[in-house]
Amino acid sequence: MGMIKVPEKSIAFFKDNFQEIIDSGELAEGKWNMKVAELAMNYSSTKNALTTNSNGSGIFTILYLLKQLRGYKNFFIQSNTMYGVQTMSMTTGLNLSGFVECSIDYLMPTYEDFKKFVKTLDNPSENVFLITHIGGWVNPDIEQIANLCNELGIALVEDCAHSYGSTLRGRHTGSFGVAGVYSLYATKAITAGEGGIIVTNDEELSHYAARFVIYDRFQQELNSGVNLRMSEISALFAYSILQYSEDIISQKYSIANRYIEVCEEKSINFINPSSAGQRSNLYKFILISKNEAERKRISKIKTRTSSVYDYALGKDSKLVSKNHVCLPIWYKLDNSEIERVLKEISGI
Repeated sequence: MGMIKVPEKSIAFFKDNFQEIIDSGELAEGKWNMKVAELAMNYSSTKNALTTNSNGSGIFTILYLLKQLRGYKNFFIQSNTMYGVQTMSMTTGLNLSGFVECSIDYLMPTYEDFKKFVKTLDNPSENVFLITHIGGWVNPDIEQIANLCNELGIALVEDCAHSYGSTLRGRHTGSFGVAGVYSLYATKAITAGEGGIIVTNDEELSHYAARFVIYDRFQQELNSGVNLRMSEISALFAYSILQYSEDIISQKYSIANRYIEVCEEKSINFINPSSAGQRSNLYKFILISKNEAERKRISKIKTRTSSVYDYALGKDSKLVSKNHVCLPIWYKLDNSEIERVLKEISGI
C-alpha cells in the first residue's frame, strides 16, 4: 500500500491540530469525531451522520439494529462484492437469503437482476438488501431498486465503501436507502487509513446507532452494544483529508481523462466516470470486456491494480469477475506509471 498518498494540505492541517488533542487529554469522544460527522452529513446532504472505527463496524451496527428494532430476519447481497460483506452481515444473526447476480456494464446488479431475485423470496418484507456501490460508481438503477424495496418492505442498506463523493444526478450514495456506510480504509479513493461513517435520514436509526457504538454506557437502556468508536486522533486525520475530497477527486479525473482518450482511440470499453448522470469518485478506472476477443485484448495490459472483485459470491453467469481490468488511478500517481499504462494500451 505504499502508493497511497494524501494532500500536503491535509498533513499540514493534521500537524497544526494534533498537539491540541494531546494537550486537552480528549483522546476519545471529542470535537473531531463530531466535526467529521458534520462534514460528511453536509457533504452527502443527509440528516444524520456518525463516525465508527471502520466501514464494517458501521454496517454491522445498522444491520444489527434493523434486526433488533424492526424485526428483519434475513439479508441478501450482490454476487460481486467483498467476502467480508457476507461475513459481517451473518455475524449480526441475520440469515443469508442469497445473492443477486451482477451485470458487466457496471459490475453491479441491474433493476431487472434485482427484481428477478426478489421473486424467489417467500417473504420479501423480512429481508434487508445490502447493496454495494462498486468501484466509485453509484448503482445506475439505485432509484428504481429503492422504490421497489419501499413497495415490498425490504430495508435497503448501502455499502458505500468505495463511493465517498460519488453521485448519481447530484445525489450522493448513502441517501437512497435507510442508511449508508462509507469507508476510509487505506486503499479507498478518500482515505484516512481506517474508519467508517454512517449516514442516514432515519432519525430513529441514527439515535440508536449513536448509543449502540458506545454500548449505551450513558443511558443504560439497551441490552446490546459494542465499542465501535473512532479515536480523536483518527478523527482529526480523517477530517484533515475529507475536507479536501474534491481536490483528490479532481486530480484523479486528470488521470482518467488521459486513459479515456487512448481507450477511445483503441476502441476499448471502459466504464465512463461521468456519463448517464454519474460522478464517480474514481476509486477504480475499469476496463470491461463483453466477449472473448475483448478479454484477450485487455489481458495484454500488465500495469494494473486489483480487480473488483476477481471472485464471485454465488453465481457469476456473466463472468463479471473475469471480464474487467482496473488501471492504477490513485491520488498523486507518478507520471511514469501513467505513461507506462498509456503505452501498453496504445500497443494493443
